[in-house]
Order: sequence, then C-alpha cells, then structure tokens
Amino acid sequence: MPLATDVEFRPAEPGDRLCIGVLATQVFLDTYATDGLRPDLAREALNNYCPATFDARIRDSANHVLLAERAGHLVAFSECCSSPTPPMPVLCDGVQLTSLYVQRRWQRLGIGAALVAKAEARAEACGARVLWLTVWVGNSNARAFYAAQGYQDVGSATYAFEEHVYENRIYSKRLQTKR
Repeated sequence: MPLATDVEFRPAEPGDRLCIGVLATQVFLDTYATDGLRPDLAREALNNYCPATFDARIRDSANHVLLAERAGHLVAFSECCSSPTPPMPVLCDGVQLTSLYVQRRWQRLGIGAALVAKAEARAEACGARVLWLTVWVGNSNARAFYAAQGYQDVGSATYAFEEHVYENRIYSKRLQTKR
C-alpha cells in the first residue's frame, strides 16, 4: 500500500460531482449497511449522494469540499459548512465538518487526519472558534479517530431518515483563531 505522501489535495469543482457521489455512496454503505441493504438505506444513499446533490453542495458558497486524490483517482474528501444550525449553542461560533469520507483501502494512512487539519485551518482562517461534527454512535472507528485528533464528545444529537432514528455524538475542537 503506498504511503499517503503521494496524495494531492484540491478544492472540488462541479465536474467532480460524479466521483464524489459514488465514493460517498460506497463509504456510506460500508458504514451503515453492515447488515445488508434496506430500502430506506438505499433511498438515503441515492438521495444524499447523487451527482446533482453534490453539484449543488459544491456550488454553495457556505460549503467547502476538499478532495484527496492519488494519481488522479479520488480516494477521500471532506466537506465543511459555515452556515449550519448547530445542535448546541456553544457551537454557534463554529464551522461544521459535515463529511469526512475516506475509501476503506485508504484509511489509516493519514489522509483523514490531513483532511481534518485542512478543515481546521480553513475554519480558523474564516474566524471560526470551533470545528464541530456529528458521528453515528455505532461508528466506533470514527469516534476513536476524532478523539485521537483532539476532538471532545460534547453531547448527543439524532439523525432520522424515514422511520429510523439514529443517535449521533457531537464532537468539537476549539481552534486557535486570533481575533
């Protein structure tokens, strides 16, 4: 397995929407469809990760989608949003890391950590005091990853689609913003 040193990072462009959508779908299903597919999971993936949805998200000035590529192949991406409604008042002066998706083969090579560091730097440059995110309570790998990056578990939120409700943990990290 090549080291992550040959990975290049760049902002997403609308032409990247197809590969982002497929990678997001792949990672979503690897994470959430561990017992197989149900129609609600399939609809959630198709609705949230279709190319048209990513096209809109890439074009939205409140979002920043950063790609990690190796030899022209997308292996990971992050997405931050500067205008979310946070689940807790203490997060109001922050930016949300809405997505961090790393293809399974490329996990544990430092790509996710690099994307998080870049998200933190961008949030700091925008004047945010905190970077926050939510993680499904059943995703122990992601929860351990964020804790290792210095994020604190600060509370609980839920995510619902169709008749299913999932508990998420809220993680945040204070930034070194100088005002």
